[in-house]
Amino acid sequence: MHAADPDDFAPTEQVAALRRSARTTGAELEIFRYPGVGHFCTDPESPDHDSVASELTWSRVLDFLALT
Repeated sequence: MHAADPDDFAPTEQVAALRRSARTTGAELEIFRYPGVGHFCTDPESPDHDSVASELTWSRVLDFLALT
């Protein structure tokens, strides 16, 4: 999971509940939070765009895809 921090679309308490649920069911879950950026930080057309967070997000996504 990739989300801004804070992020109205991924509130801290909901992310914590998701983490607990994943542990309970044995699911693998990685959560990456990006402090100080907006929710749409990877969208170059958005005012939320943040080039550093975007690059890090896409790098992590591509690394994940390379593993599958």
